[in-house]
Amino acid sequence: MLRPFRAAVLACATIAFAMAVLVPTAALADPVAVIAAVKGKVDVTSSRGGVPQRAVFGRALERGDLVAVAPGGAATLFFNDGNVIDLAEKSTLKIGGRVAGKSGGATGLPGEVYASVAKFVAGGSRETGLVALSELRSGPAEQDAPFLIGPRKTALIADRPVFAWRAVPGATRYRITVSSADQGELWSQEVAGLSLPFPKESAALVAGGEYLWEVEALSDLKSLRRESSVFQVLAAAQAAAVRANLDRIRDSAGGFENAAARYLAGSYLSGLGLFQDATEHFGELCKLSPTSPAPHEALGTVYTKVGLMDLAAAEFQQALALTREP
Repeated sequence: MLRPFRAAVLACATIAFAMAVLVPTAALADPVAVIAAVKGKVDVTSSRGGVPQRAVFGRALERGDLVAVAPGGAATLFFNDGNVIDLAEKSTLKIGGRVAGKSGGATGLPGEVYASVAKFVAGGSRETGLVALSELRSGPAEQDAPFLIGPRKTALIADRPVFAWRAVPGATRYRITVSSADQGELWSQEVAGLSLPFPKESAALVAGGEYLWEVEALSDLKSLRRESSVFQVLAAAQAAAVRANLDRIRDSAGGFENAAARYLAGSYLSGLGLFQDATEHFGELCKLSPTSPAPHEALGTVYTKVGLMDLAAAEFQQALALTREP
């Protein structure tokens, strides 16, 4: 939907080692299944041999891999045939085989959901984390970092988005302007805060349209800073299909109070370029699984894609800290 954001930054060897700890194996190009949630101790033994590795959210699985759930643990797997399977404690599953032990019933999701989730999983890489961590250490000063938070470089489901930005030192108000390529400026407002709901008196954005929004930070004397970003609004049919699939994900994975549903929803949306909506699900996932590094890594990956490198680096550092904890 949107051209992927690219950043080229040279990372030092110490950072490379840190991210190697954070991402122990490269994602498979065409996985048979993806781990959507992990609770307690769950190990994966690769079909290629080697010692078992601790399972994490987003771990891609290939045929022949063995998933083993320890006492008190649980895992949720999402398969390329659309089935979502819960593995209970003391159960094992060889990918491509049958479950030994207790498992929940399988439920089906459309193929496009798996394709989008797999795209996000395959797109997460060491390079993503290296770029973010390198930006944190050697990137621009904080005052030069992007101050538009969202929407930026993303597609959206909603046609009346909320706009958010960071404070600019010395600014007493902010002028927000929204424009389209076809109609030019649509509306402009000034506010003192750091967010603006879409104005009720303004017409909703046209489905399928591309837009640019700009924030100008103003003091009582002059303009201090100006920044803009682009976003798209999905066509009506696309938006309806995405909402329907999110409902199916919620129902198949036990509701959005469960980590699996949040991970699958965030990954699905990210694979479609709906990065702002994805951050909401990954943010909730961080709350649901506070001791797991993987939700922070997923959130950091999304921030990287929209160019918020300082926020991405903070999430990757949090993931690394959780990885190092016993």
